[in-house]
Amino acid sequence: MSITAQEFQNFKEFLKKRSGISLADNKQYLVSNRLRPLMKEVGIDNLSDLLSMIIALPNNELAVKAVDAMTTNETFWFRDTSHFHCLETKLFAELTQKSSSLSIWSAACSSGQEPYSISLSLDKYIKASGKRVNVRMTGTDLSDKILAKAKAGIYADIEVSRGLPNDLLKEHFAGVKDGLQISSTHRSRLSFRKLNLLDNFSSLGQFDIIFCRNVLLYFAGPTKLDILNRITNVMKPGGVLFLSSSEIAPSTVKGLETVRDAGCKFYRKT
Repeated sequence: MSITAQEFQNFKEFLKKRSGISLADNKQYLVSNRLRPLMKEVGIDNLSDLLSMIIALPNNELAVKAVDAMTTNETFWFRDTSHFHCLETKLFAELTQKSSSLSIWSAACSSGQEPYSISLSLDKYIKASGKRVNVRMTGTDLSDKILAKAKAGIYADIEVSRGLPNDLLKEHFAGVKDGLQISSTHRSRLSFRKLNLLDNFSSLGQFDIIFCRNVLLYFAGPTKLDILNRITNVMKPGGVLFLSSSEIAPSTVKGLETVRDAGCKFYRKT
């Protein structure tokens, strides 16, 4: 499917306005590939017609589905294992030293593998330490469809095969009609809600731990800086932020210090 330069520019502007995502100029193929299933779903043969409909009616269901198609990204269990090892061996203990309560936010949580991985790591820590921890976990994403999947906690065989150890699969999942479902212990810990990172998220509360990984790279520099500054504002003193291993928080972000520990990098609120 071909896409003209003007169509691509119009869609870029639409997507940035709706989600904050700034597509590079060489991403025409990505737009075509991501929107192809949507074309098939709605019975449109021509990409130009689909883009015209989206631009003409930016608030209708078709436009919402187009944003979902462009913002739903690949995810898997325990992505960057050093982060979870650091939680289990160091940070959970440190952050619960003065209080038995923990608040955790998984931003851009996609279909739930990241926040459920955090919950599984917390379960491992609780069993090893014998400590009782009261936890409030929040997962947010822009896509209603992907959030519904995360809430259900049901995954196909191919999805649980990506990064999930067999012992955890056997202990924490059960077979259901549509696949394998994570146990109610973990589902009940998590509250999922729709959130655009461009919007105000102070209503989420304050957090000890925030994961915001593999999403900021889609935003232009000023927008990324604004998001990080607002994330810092909802971190408790001493709270920690995980970005992906390839991401670096700009030095202009106020109130964060870089911490490197046993092969793991994170940011602490000063």
